[in-house]
Amino acid sequence: MVTDMTGNRLFYGDNLDVLRSGDVSAGSVDLVYLDPPFNSNRIYNVLFGAAGDAQAQVQAFDDTWKWSNQTEQAYEQLVGGGLPPQVSDALEAMRGLLRESNLMAYLINMTPRLVELHKALKSTGSMYVHCDPTASHYLKVILDTIFGPAQFKNEIIWRRTGAHGPQSSFGPIHDVILFYTKTQNYYFNVVRRPYTLKHVRTRYTQQSDGRWKFTSGGNVLTGAGATEGESGRTWRGFNPTLKGRHWAVPGFVSAQMPPNFVELGVLDKLEAAYQAGLIEIKPGRAWPEPVRYLEPGDGSPVGDIWAYQPGTEGVVAGTGGCIDEDVAYLGPTSPERLGYPTQKPVGLLERIINASCPPDGVVLDPFCGCGTTLDAAVNLNRTWIGIDITYLSIDLIRNRLRTTHGESIDSTYEVLGVPADLASAHDLFHRSPFDFERWAVSLVRGTPNTKQVGDKGSDGVIRFVTGKKGRANAIVSVKGGKQLTPSMVRDLEGVVAKTKNAEMGVLITLHPTTKGMRDAAATGGTYRDWVGNVYSKIQMVSVEELLGGAKLSMPPVVPPYTEAQKKVAVVQQLAFGIDEDEDMPAEVGVMPDEADESDAEV
Repeated sequence: MVTDMTGNRLFYGDNLDVLRSGDVSAGSVDLVYLDPPFNSNRIYNVLFGAAGDAQAQVQAFDDTWKWSNQTEQAYEQLVGGGLPPQVSDALEAMRGLLRESNLMAYLINMTPRLVELHKALKSTGSMYVHCDPTASHYLKVILDTIFGPAQFKNEIIWRRTGAHGPQSSFGPIHDVILFYTKTQNYYFNVVRRPYTLKHVRTRYTQQSDGRWKFTSGGNVLTGAGATEGESGRTWRGFNPTLKGRHWAVPGFVSAQMPPNFVELGVLDKLEAAYQAGLIEIKPGRAWPEPVRYLEPGDGSPVGDIWAYQPGTEGVVAGTGGCIDEDVAYLGPTSPERLGYPTQKPVGLLERIINASCPPDGVVLDPFCGCGTTLDAAVNLNRTWIGIDITYLSIDLIRNRLRTTHGESIDSTYEVLGVPADLASAHDLFHRSPFDFERWAVSLVRGTPNTKQVGDKGSDGVIRFVTGKKGRANAIVSVKGGKQLTPSMVRDLEGVVAKTKNAEMGVLITLHPTTKGMRDAAATGGTYRDWVGNVYSKIQMVSVEELLGGAKLSMPPVVPPYTEAQKKVAVVQQLAFGIDEDEDMPAEVGVMPDEADESDAEV
């Protein structure tokens, strides 16, 4: 069943299954951004905890790809009719090149997903594929066959880290972002970065009213070629036809005039702009000249190298920030950090969304991880769709959005694929007992187990407040099976007793508890907090009760995930309150091409 496309949606599940199910309609998405696992043969962990707490690491995903019998079967299905013919041919050629390698297994995983994402795009839509240099060129070949080589627009280089110090090569500090469009008729909004201070001071002169006027020359009111129409007639004694030219009003002049300016004829436009002081006729000058002032939002169109350059404070006009600070990589102590591996900065996604998603558009991230794309879409008032296969990510995203935008954000989107009733909880348990445990622990705002191994009586912990700075733990044990006995309660008591800093225990069951279990819990003792409140030391709650809104009785809970601090917005537009007597800093890493554009419009 296709869900209403007007709302924001977060899917828990395999993106290939979600895309093929029809839940994301074909031709319904304006922008796809994906940051899939890079085949780096690493196991990634998520950091949990808050300030003052010892942080725990929980395995998020393993992006190691191995060739296996299952991979072989998937390959045969894809080249046997599961892909468009040209894509199938490309995948077969890749196998001839890469053989039965781990990289080939990665491409087999990615190719059908890219095909489905292409289907989801509107004809005016775009896709940005974020990858590292070890896989980008292979993915580009696949993308060329899906989109067509003509739809490739850019290979964007983004500086992802500060430095690396290898001993036998240059430091790898960049990622690749491949930009494709569905057709040649695509939405694109030119994103600009502010000019450098040197550029402003050498090309503009500050006027008595504080505005900066362009004085470097090069602004003209005519275009090449004479015409017989109105644009070739004489105005205020100047005849462009005698020079083999015609009148052409620059766009920057029109932008400074009232909306009805566009309805005027060419000569009326010239006269209106002249009366508004936007055209000057100076003695000794051969031709009238348009007047150009530096306006907020002016700047150089962003190129395909996005590289934050620390140490360039004061170089960019109108802000104390550095070059490309809006897309700065996340350092180890960045306030945005959530502890999630491969996390990207919000500013990077905001730049992409601003460029390729219209204000009323839809953004899709099929590997949404910790939710950076979704957070950026909320900031920019775009509709969003997120998909992730790990429940850990779904829980992290929900907590992130609440922390950043407030609890009311929950009512603005729908979560799909996560159990909402007892039947779907049973289904999750049968499909993935480990994800069931993580989901159940999240219902009580706990931190799940670090990895899928013997839990020794603990499937997670809830951190709670014990004083102004104190913290303690409640051990969480999850039981999904039907066989429930009082010994499970006693085992939990034993784990609490022998675990450092553990004061309470919580037993979550999928099936109803027995009288013997309830009696055992009732004799488990109590815990008294720092203000004298008394709580049962061992508490039991069923999944059905939690889904019905039941809450544990315990001291205030510490949020389970490392929480990002709200980032102070980087000043993007120019303030231009530049003091001519101010010392100008050295120009470090200045953008090379800052030529003012004076594209004319007739």
